[in-house]
Amino acid sequence: MLPILKLYSSNERVFKINSEGIRHEESLKEINNCNSVNWILGHMVYIRNTILGLLGLPPLAEEKMRDVYGRGVVQPDMSKAMNLELLKKMYLDSQPYIMQGLERVKEEAILEQLTFMGFHEAYHLGQIGLLRKMLGKEGAIK
Repeated sequence: MLPILKLYSSNERVFKINSEGIRHEESLKEINNCNSVNWILGHMVYIRNTILGLLGLPPLAEEKMRDVYGRGVVQPDMSKAMNLELLKKMYLDSQPYIMQGLERVKEEAILEQLTFMGFHEAYHLGQIGLLRKMLGKEGAIK
């Protein structure tokens, strides 16, 4: 398996583990001036549009998600937040397309961008892991 495939496969595994048992209401909580789980997950889903675009695939998220979940949104209007379960479904639905697309990439410059995007996603998955503990849940990765 190519290292980039391992990266995105590991991200999916960590996503499933860290998001398990977090309810929508909990996902909206802002703790210690950190982004909420809902914002982080919505941001990851929205950013997957960039990944899909690099792979020559259609976008996953509607452009209107940018107003809440886009990069650089300082004070997101979480009254417009999407349901956590829908965000989780969108993330998981995109995974097979990304994995298949990654197998076809040959250009080094595109692989570098996709590797950075995978790292970016892993960074946010770590944030979700910390937030789940701040929500009073047990750490999910043992």
